Parts: sequence; structure tokens; C-alpha cells
Amino acid sequence: MLDNAFQRRKEIERMLLAGRKLTIPEMMKKFGVGRDAIRRDFDIISGELPLVVKQGYGGGYFLMDGPGKHQNILSQEQLECLEEITLICSERQKEIIQSMIRELGPYAVND
Repeated sequence: MLDNAFQRRKEIERMLLAGRKLTIPEMMKKFGVGRDAIRRDFDIISGELPLVVKQGYGGGYFLMDGPGKHQNILSQEQLECLEEITLICSERQKEIIQSMIRELGPYAVND
């Protein structure tokens, strides 16, 4: 079983990859942990993703703009579901779903 810190960090990464700006108080409330735990999470995540930190009013943690900003936003379960759906879609729908997978997930459906 994965520990709660790992799961929390993965969820924070998903939110960041979805383009959200996150704050420490918001994450403390959402996950029911202290300020130090969330700061540690952001420190660890910053080793994997290009985080920007803005201080003060309107501040928070968010990703730098650029290629792959939304990559890895889908979970493995979501990717597998989309891949299964392509089996019953029209060719055009299949192309659209595959483009979504390429853009939002780390895995590509075999063409």
C-alpha cells in the first residue's frame, strides 16, 4: 500500500499539471496536514516539475508555461479507460481520444 504522503504528492502534482495555482493553506485544509508537510511536498515536487512560487497576495505554486505543461495529468486508470473506449468508437472519435492521451498522459495508444 502506498503511504499517504506519496498519494498526497501525486494528487498535488495532478492539480498542478491541470494548470491550477495552489496555496499552502488550501492544501493544508484539503489534506488535513500541517504547513511543514505541504512545504516538504512542494520541495519534493519541485525536483520533478518546473514549479514557480509567487509570494504575497495572489501568490501560490504553479507550473511554468511550456511544452508538456499538462503531460501526466491522467492517472493510469483513466488512460486505460480511454484506451478501452477507443475500441468501440468511430475512427474520428478514436483519433480525438488518442490525441487527448498523447497530450495529457505519459502513454500513447498504439495506432
